[in-house]
Amino acid sequence: MKPVHPTIRHLVPLAAAVLLALAIIPPQEAGADRTFSGPRAPIVKTRKIAPGLTFIRIVRRQIPLRTFVLKIDLTKAITLDTTIADDALPSRRELSRIVRSHGALAGVNGDPGEGLGNTVHPFAQDGDLLHTAGPGAEMFAVSRDETRTFLGNPRLRVTVTDRSSDRVFTLDRWNQRAPEPGEIIGFSPLGGTLAAPPSFSCSVRMLPDGPPRAADPDGVDRDYVVDEASCSESPLVRNGGVVISTAPGTEESKTLLALTPGTPMRLHWTLGWPDVFDAVGGDPILLKDGVSTPVCDSCARQPRTALGVTASGTILLVVIDGRRPHWSRGATLGELRTILRDLGAVDALNLDGGGSSEMVVDGEVVNRPSDGRERHITNAVLVLPGPDPGEA
Repeated sequence: MKPVHPTIRHLVPLAAAVLLALAIIPPQEAGADRTFSGPRAPIVKTRKIAPGLTFIRIVRRQIPLRTFVLKIDLTKAITLDTTIADDALPSRRELSRIVRSHGALAGVNGDPGEGLGNTVHPFAQDGDLLHTAGPGAEMFAVSRDETRTFLGNPRLRVTVTDRSSDRVFTLDRWNQRAPEPGEIIGFSPLGGTLAAPPSFSCSVRMLPDGPPRAADPDGVDRDYVVDEASCSESPLVRNGGVVISTAPGTEESKTLLALTPGTPMRLHWTLGWPDVFDAVGGDPILLKDGVSTPVCDSCARQPRTALGVTASGTILLVVIDGRRPHWSRGATLGELRTILRDLGAVDALNLDGGGSSEMVVDGEVVNRPSDGRERHITNAVLVLPGPDPGEA
């Protein structure tokens, strides 16, 4: 077994003291500062933001290490939400602006960006799939009624069904690249200019005929009506709908061109999880059902952001400052997992880190991003007051 760096031993009494602090601070005293005795004891400060939402700041000066926690009880009148930074791709904006534009109580950065204003992993918001990615994506999701959470490596599938004939078209990708021969690719408004319908293709435009709804037994359905089917050197514009494209001169193009205006269609996408409208990716999974999963042993200490779920269903959003030797050194993935486990998490996913690690509470950036300023990020995990208006 590889020896553990000696300084990680400080994390165990830190986490134990944090758990003690959370247990002994009664609700009416939330917001009081707590300093525990002993030369290595952490300073724990808590603040009630809203019913069900508590902000916790943990300072361990001797290491040094500064950890910021949002403790979320979804049985109260608050909602966990995922969103890209802008209306469509490319998507880049500071977290504080994302939080403010959604009227959120708080938020953290989400999935890593791939550099062009898109997320690395698949992503969904309010029942709309942002894009597909390669197999093996590690993802977290919460059910629309906020009663169930999901964590794993789901198999993402996207299909379109001709409801007049029950013929099912399996899509190879969503908002990702032009089709190769033999492929069918879908393009939605969320794709924006970064993932626009292709030129020199055969395409079908479908206009929405109702909002997204939960499918049985899992995934999301949305009904559409065929508006146009054609082949052209120019892209078929979406006009608020979805465009399905194939390479010209293929069997797939002949099948799509046979669809006539007015044909009822149904788009279905699923991660294999029921009633999921919002989902975010990350890497790696740190804990699954209380069991540690393999992580990078050689990865350096960095600023970190992670999401955890306790056995009782409480959500933990955690940010750790780093790259500041006299302020906070950051954490390895193993240390991050230790902190999450000792905060009570049984499931946990590492999100984007480094200069993107950030937490905003009540409109204020509460940590110190390592860039010295807010980074433009592609997506965020938010805590909303009341129901999600995008899923009403």
